[in-house]
Amino acid sequence: MKTKFSLFSIVAVLFVAAGCGNADMEKRIANLERRVNQLETQGVVRPAQQPANTVANPETTLASNAAFKWEQTLYNFGTIKQGEVVNYTFKFTNSGTEDLQISSATASCGCTVPSWPRTAIPPGGKGEIVVRYDSKGKTGQQSPVITVVANTTPRQTRLSLRGLVQVVSE
Repeated sequence: MKTKFSLFSIVAVLFVAAGCGNADMEKRIANLERRVNQLETQGVVRPAQQPANTVANPETTLASNAAFKWEQTLYNFGTIKQGEVVNYTFKFTNSGTEDLQISSATASCGCTVPSWPRTAIPPGGKGEIVVRYDSKGKTGQQSPVITVVANTTPRQTRLSLRGLVQVVSE
């Protein structure tokens, strides 16, 4: 019944979003409704659901109990002059129950260089990812992204810088 209600809710939201008179959207909704009915009549059960009385085998579980708790994941450096360098430190705590190990931190462009702790952060421990953004040769709105890969779920976390680089005329 929960599946029927959830899928029906999705279909209803799509119908409301479509508005009247959109034939293409109405066809899509009709197809979704038909598929929901097929799934219900076949008695399909979601494979991700596990009965409440079973216990997962810890040796086969891939998920880690390490977790980031970030002070913030977006830093707006405002407006800077072309050629200026911005340094920012993203701070985090390991809010999990296992050591947190960062395997990499990469930036979306060469103008941004992250550095991260190479040693494990214990549960409750604090860490930092220091980011250096060089605006040399950049103009306009900038939004570099730093992708952090660690033994967390999900494995990747994205940190962002935002700001405006202005050319200074001499």
